[in-house]
Amino acid sequence: MSDFWSEEPEKDVEPAVRKKRGKKSGKKKMKKRYIVICAFFAFIICSYLIFVFAPIPFVRKWRNIYIETAMSTNSHQWLATMFIPHSIIDEVMADVRAQLDSQKDLESKWEVEKPDTIAEEEETQEDILEAFFEKYWELDSPTFRSYLETYSIDTQEELDNLSFTDMQGNLGVRTVKDDAVLVCNVKNSLLIVQVKGADYVGKLAICKDPSLVCLGKSRYLGSKGEIIDGFGQNYNAIVAVNASGFKDVGGHGSGGSVKGSLVIDGVDYGSSLGEYKFFGMKQDNHFYIENPWNVDTSEYRWGMQFFPALVVDGQCVVAGTYGLGIQPRTTVGQTKSGDFLMLIVDGRQIGYSLGCTMEECANQLIKYGVYQAANLDGGSSAIMWYDGAQITKSSSPSGFGRYLPDAIYVKRVG
Repeated sequence: MSDFWSEEPEKDVEPAVRKKRGKKSGKKKMKKRYIVICAFFAFIICSYLIFVFAPIPFVRKWRNIYIETAMSTNSHQWLATMFIPHSIIDEVMADVRAQLDSQKDLESKWEVEKPDTIAEEEETQEDILEAFFEKYWELDSPTFRSYLETYSIDTQEELDNLSFTDMQGNLGVRTVKDDAVLVCNVKNSLLIVQVKGADYVGKLAICKDPSLVCLGKSRYLGSKGEIIDGFGQNYNAIVAVNASGFKDVGGHGSGGSVKGSLVIDGVDYGSSLGEYKFFGMKQDNHFYIENPWNVDTSEYRWGMQFFPALVVDGQCVVAGTYGLGIQPRTTVGQTKSGDFLMLIVDGRQIGYSLGCTMEECANQLIKYGVYQAANLDGGSSAIMWYDGAQITKSSSPSGFGRYLPDAIYVKRVG
């Protein structure tokens, strides 16, 4: 009787039930995972189809910017060609070429104004300051006067030798456009200010004496370029930025083969390209933008080629990305009064600076009165050097910038 009422069989049945339930539970989990995976891939596929093919204006805008950004590089074009049909890429690039073709008739005319003659009188301290602020109009008077008072700078001689470097902005000196003044070097007629946009940061160098602005070529041009530090040191410069483009197959160019003209003292060390604009400094120290077939190189102290023009005779001639995406940038220009501007915008660095469009570059220069302006080679070449150190953050893998065929620099004074 004890065997009949024994619970031994129950012990054999319960594990089997648990095992059966476990199998059902496992199948449910696998089914959920499968549904999640399918939903994920369906989301990716739908997103891809919308991004690539949808005619929605917002989507089309950012698709085109993505394509332009990838295709305007030498080493990252695969980011577009691997995922997007060539027919769509070709359509976008056709628009890019059309925009660039629209600049064929653009050339600088320059309407030069003669400065008023002012009778010499005995100057007071306030007269000295007023003359200083007239020349360095970009400086915000209250914050700069506060700096002068803090350091007891009040004579003409002290102003003529004034120099500070404040890369962290601790001195609190601002421009009239509310940008931080990072460098004020009066002996070298130079200001450097921090500029910012929604998704980018950069540095703008302003040289008050255009006769100090030069173009220097690599000592090894034809075989190899030099990093920006080399140009700064070799040419005894106070500031230098990258300039011309160069042959860069797969993003591995050595900077030895310049693209387009490279004119120094009337001699062309490059070879003219019909599709690039020509721009540079004539003997009268005015910055001109011309079509290459109209250029008389003997008129130029220095000149080079790239694209596009940004501002011609005070008129902005680019809009939006202008078919060139969002990238690190190097742009230069000149105000009507002669100040030479050099702008570097850092990019390709998430959380710090993504880069900017052509129009954003133009607007930063216009903010400081530019009258003629042009775009130079950008991307991982974009870099600024000041007084022995790089002061922008290059997007090149090395962090030291690319090997360059040439650089625009400001000669050191004193």
